[in-house]
Amino acid sequence: MITNRSLIHTMKMFHEMGYGGMELSLVRGNTTVLAWDYLDDYVIDQVNETSLELDFPITALACHQNYVVDDHAYEAQKMLIQKAHKYHTDVLIISTFVPYEERENHPELYDILLERTRTLCDLAEYHGVNVAIEVEPNQLFHNLKIFLDVADRLQSPAFKLNFDVGHIYLSENNLYEAIDKTKDFIVYSHIDNMCMGEHCHKLPWDGEIDLLPVYRKLKEAGYDGAVSLDIYLQDYGKVAPKCLEYINKEIFDKI
Repeated sequence: MITNRSLIHTMKMFHEMGYGGMELSLVRGNTTVLAWDYLDDYVIDQVNETSLELDFPITALACHQNYVVDDHAYEAQKMLIQKAHKYHTDVLIISTFVPYEERENHPELYDILLERTRTLCDLAEYHGVNVAIEVEPNQLFHNLKIFLDVADRLQSPAFKLNFDVGHIYLSENNLYEAIDKTKDFIVYSHIDNMCMGEHCHKLPWDGEIDLLPVYRKLKEAGYDGAVSLDIYLQDYGKVAPKCLEYINKEIFDKI
């Protein structure tokens, strides 16, 4: 979502703000264009050199395009799994956006979902990578019931969950019960805030979610990994410093 900056400059910008790392998405901004050059060893080497210099790791790779209906996204996610360890991460975050009408009128999409997710997980098992599913509205994985059903069918140690607090809040009745149900699958987290019935990524201090007890519960459940700020509708350059100050002071420092 960062415009007019190169990848390396973006890393340096967030480092200067005080962030401890960055999730790297193959999708360019709010488009369907994929940054295939991020898969080139030349770019990976530059990123790793900057990460080492700044002590600023790539905490996860991501490709938020629907691999079930988009063959290019499917191939990109296969390649990201194979490149993950070159980026010194073992997490790939993926999603399955599809309009509600298409999802409801084409139940066969779930057969393709199972087949392609199994292929990705088999590849991820081989390469020692976790495939972290994004559960959110307007996805094929639009609730945890579907996620857990696929997990039961796949029985793959590589099939995991990105616990996006705002998305899970919209899809489930109780965030704390959701953590209990999925604690063995959580390998990553997105922090944002939302209001019920409104899929809009709000600033951490906006919205209806009390984030402190949610992250306290996540820690009690055993999660102590990376957390990425997910406010893609905002101007990161303007709000990210204040978000970091708030998250540390009002949430993580109190856990």
